[in-house]
Amino acid sequence: MQSLEQSKTISEPMSSVIDTGAVYEETLSSGESHQERLAWERLIDGQLIEWGRNPEQLEDDDIEAPSREIISVASTLALTMCRHEMPAPSRIAPDGEGGIVFEHREGRDFETFEIHEDGSIEYLAFHDSQLVDRQTLR
Repeated sequence: MQSLEQSKTISEPMSSVIDTGAVYEETLSSGESHQERLAWERLIDGQLIEWGRNPEQLEDDDIEAPSREIISVASTLALTMCRHEMPAPSRIAPDGEGGIVFEHREGRDFETFEIHEDGSIEYLAFHDSQLVDRQTLR
């Protein structure tokens, strides 16, 4: 019989954490951080998941609805931005051509993350309505 010190597990230890949607410890310590997480949750759980369940609802507005694949890309981007403690968008909207746009406005600064219908992502930053940064992220 093996002693407890020599026992082994059946499988390798889990290397990734499963996101349960539970409140993170750091969220409890910061009101602003908590508010940002709630804003991201509303965006992901409320809007993106609802669009994923029924993307045809957007076609009523006479636009090309984002596909489930594009909605999935947008959800992944939103989760990544949330985990990096970036501010939640002021607005999220379909771009009319099968993509999705995240917009964030703060004072004289305006940013967009545009997820195009081909899955590419473009970041645009404006200050006083002047383009100051443009990057293709994917």
